[in-house]
Amino acid sequence: MTKRRFIPWLGILLAALLTLPAAAAEKDQDKLAGPPDKKEAQDDGQEIVVKGVQRLRVKVEKPEPDLIFDVDEIAVPYVKTEDSVLDVSPTSMTDPSISVPRLLNSTQAASPHILLFKQPPILTLNPRYKSKVRIAKWRLRITDSFGNVFRDFSGKGSLPKQIIWDGLGKTKAMLDVGTSYSYIFSVIDVASNPTSQMGKPIVLESLMYDDNGTTIAQVVMDAIFTKKARKTVISDKGQLYLREVADMLTTHQKFPLVMEAYSKDVDDARYKGELVQDYLKERLTLRKKDIKIVARKSRIKRLVFKIR
Repeated sequence: MTKRRFIPWLGILLAALLTLPAAAAEKDQDKLAGPPDKKEAQDDGQEIVVKGVQRLRVKVEKPEPDLIFDVDEIAVPYVKTEDSVLDVSPTSMTDPSISVPRLLNSTQAASPHILLFKQPPILTLNPRYKSKVRIAKWRLRITDSFGNVFRDFSGKGSLPKQIIWDGLGKTKAMLDVGTSYSYIFSVIDVASNPTSQMGKPIVLESLMYDDNGTTIAQVVMDAIFTKKARKTVISDKGQLYLREVADMLTTHQKFPLVMEAYSKDVDDARYKGELVQDYLKERLTLRKKDIKIVARKSRIKRLVFKIR
């Protein structure tokens, strides 16, 4: 009875021992085959995550950006624009003449290199006396083209270091352009011996001076006009003179400009005055009434501009 029960159990034990090596071999084959591919993993519904550490590292220093610019160069134009807008206060806006120019001027800049007009002083003398005899008195006499005394300088004792003539006569009237003026310098020593020396005649083509706040500019007509195909036109030199006048008008901005035209014939004086008027109108974009012409008869042909 005991033997019959033992024999079945022995068979079961032997069968189990035989199946263990086969299961171990199958497991070893699964390890050698490696993990299942992605497709098989998807089929099985499993998710495979591969983790790792990057061992290759490159170290590079990133250069700082080199930004070179001027802050004022960017900001100043805009600031200036804002300042010009803010400068217009309500008070000035009520009076447009304060912020808006009355006249439209030429965009051409002034020509500082053009200085054709002669300006005082007209004559500067540094008198010298070589004699050892002392001087009793001296005189500088200036006369016009008719021989009339225009200006006198005189003194007693030693000579002055310098004598300056500003062009004014004894009546405080300025000399005229296109007119000849002569001068003679005389010395009388204590022994009553006279010594005289005459200078070269002075004839001015142009002259500019101040007369109680009014700028007077006068020039002979021969320096302004020329003949071209039997027609009177403004010469190249005349244009330079008128450009200098235009520059003064641009600076002063006070109109009307009074222009006196002198000639032996009044009609000729007015005609030439109108030529100058047209030139200045075109150059400065002025109205005709901004330049007033006064034609006068005179033996000396000249133009006189009175700029306030």
